[in-house]
Amino acid sequence: MSQAKANADRAWLAITANPRCREDPSRQHPLKYDLGRVKVDGSVYEQWQFEVTGGGRIWYAVDDETRTLWITHAGTGHPKQTDHRR
Repeated sequence: MSQAKANADRAWLAITANPRCREDPSRQHPLKYDLGRVKVDGSVYEQWQFEVTGGGRIWYAVDDETRTLWITHAGTGHPKQTDHRR
């Protein structure tokens, strides 16, 4: 957050206001393939990504039942897990 405070604030507002927003798919979208679902505390949730900066990403899981967002990854560099996924 210290590297891009305004972008991180904007990301947090967008994620908490509408975690499944598809208005800007270049910034906010569901992850694909085996990254599209993630297990948190024994439950499986869909996993989304918000591009904070050119490389920085926030990945989060959406728990509709408890109205909870689980941050599963936050980093300043492009996550290698997304390279060459099918």
